[in-house]
Amino acid sequence: MMKYLSLLALCLSIMSCNFTQSDSKKQKTESAVLTEGKSLTLNIEQVMAVAADKVGEEIHFKGVVNHVCAHSGKRCILKNAEGNLSIRVEATGDLEGFNKEIAGNDLLVTGILREKRLATSEIDEWETDVKEKHKNEDAGKQCSSEMANIKEMRDWMKANNKDYYAIYYVDGTSYEVVE
Repeated sequence: MMKYLSLLALCLSIMSCNFTQSDSKKQKTESAVLTEGKSLTLNIEQVMAVAADKVGEEIHFKGVVNHVCAHSGKRCILKNAEGNLSIRVEATGDLEGFNKEIAGNDLLVTGILREKRLATSEIDEWETDVKEKHKNEDAGKQCSSEMANIKEMRDWMKANNKDYYAIYYVDGTSYEVVE
């Protein structure tokens, strides 16, 4: 019996050596999304990793409130801990809006993941408008920021072999401040 257990342990260790990091990352993301049919709370990195496959589905995720729309309170932006990824949440359904005082807090959000596609023609038009605006006035920082965004979109489109740029956002149905 001990001989078989040792053989089993050896086989498992060999199999685990062949388990690549990308397989591991994919498995962790997939297991975070669903465990025995129950939806779990994702972080923003996990949302973005599965976004293309989860459009139209309910998700639960956590992020830090970076911004709440001052005019209506109907929109907020959540960022990941590193601050390099963000996702917009729109207040929908029974969710009337976001309290401005939640800025800087961790939020648990439930909502439907949505996708807005910017076609190449829309990006081209935006770029033309930015260049025209820059000619007519001193747009300086804003212009360079917009041009950097446009370049980032084009780079993503090229890397992903797409003729559109995908923007993911959430139609929020509820939220909870995490203390």
